[in-house]
Amino acid sequence: MTGNTIIELIDVEKHFRSFVALSNFSLDLKEGEFFSLVGPSGCGKTTALRIIAGFQEPTSGVIRIGGQDMRAIPANRRPTNMVFQSYAIFPHLNVADNVGFGLAKSGLSRAERKQRIGEALEMVALDGLQRRNAHELSGGQRQRVALARALVMRPKVLLLDEPLSALDKNMRESMQFELRRLQQSIGITFVMVTHDQYEAMTMSDRIGVMFDGRLEQVDAPSALYAFPANPKVASFIGGMNFLPATLLNERNATLSIEIAGLGSLDIGMNPGVTRHERDLLVGLRPEQLYIGRDAPTDYDVTAQGTVTDIAFYGESVRYHVQINGVPEPVSVSVPNYFHTVDFKRGDAVWIAAQGASVIDLGTRSDNEPTKQERKV
Repeated sequence: MTGNTIIELIDVEKHFRSFVALSNFSLDLKEGEFFSLVGPSGCGKTTALRIIAGFQEPTSGVIRIGGQDMRAIPANRRPTNMVFQSYAIFPHLNVADNVGFGLAKSGLSRAERKQRIGEALEMVALDGLQRRNAHELSGGQRQRVALARALVMRPKVLLLDEPLSALDKNMRESMQFELRRLQQSIGITFVMVTHDQYEAMTMSDRIGVMFDGRLEQVDAPSALYAFPANPKVASFIGGMNFLPATLLNERNATLSIEIAGLGSLDIGMNPGVTRHERDLLVGLRPEQLYIGRDAPTDYDVTAQGTVTDIAFYGESVRYHVQINGVPEPVSVSVPNYFHTVDFKRGDAVWIAAQGASVIDLGTRSDNEPTKQERKV
């Protein structure tokens, strides 16, 4: 990824009558970047993608691609191409004709079109399948044909609208790595829309998290996970336990706090949080908590609790543990090393955490999570 800006959106608004789909939407994307927009259904992420593509006009704001203002420039004249959720493969055409469909009016000779089609199919590992009929393709092959059809036009920016949603779990995970490998090999900017947080974290250089038409936070996946700006982002990017805490002292970039039901400890200040008053909210990722029958000696805070529920996920087990003084059960996730569930409902267990694992989410009155955000 280079430092040069390829796409600029400045104060973009999109209204559908009284409904505000995008509000004060500003974003800079870099050349060679794999960027993902994530958020719940209806948050405006697909609207943002369609505005970049030119399929919808913004109500107000500025859009530049490669430094050029896109106002009144139609989709077919923009240096972008789009892969749709449905792939939109033409069933009556073979692979080569599907891929080369957009080249029909390009002015290229037949030989040049054939060469471009071959190059695009080689990029997506489908070379040799030019004559294969569309109905003979698997789901993963159809997805790659849609990619090749977009890449054959040699866009500066490739836009992807939930490109893996139609695939089964195993194919989806395989194609995540294939898409990332492809993007890195050809070096163009990818902008993807998805509601799948894990898909975005696997593939992206940066992620923008959206709610209600607004960008809440834009950052690298690891930074979003470690330093979410608020409970909405914290709950959408991975699981999270939200716990009330009291600020005891603040010095430099360290907060001394007391977590209800767990005890006192020092934690790092979240750079994305601006206000720290007496009543704080903190977060603990389920996989960063200890659970055991015996009290550990090498953790900053410990507490006893009772297992109230268990969820078996195959590769991991998630326990819900009720602790005295904590409003709701704490969720703890552990790898399933031995293909067995170690605890059962009603068991007494110890919970423990390190200060480095506790996430500062700022003043509680600013950030009290909703019931939906509390779920892990």
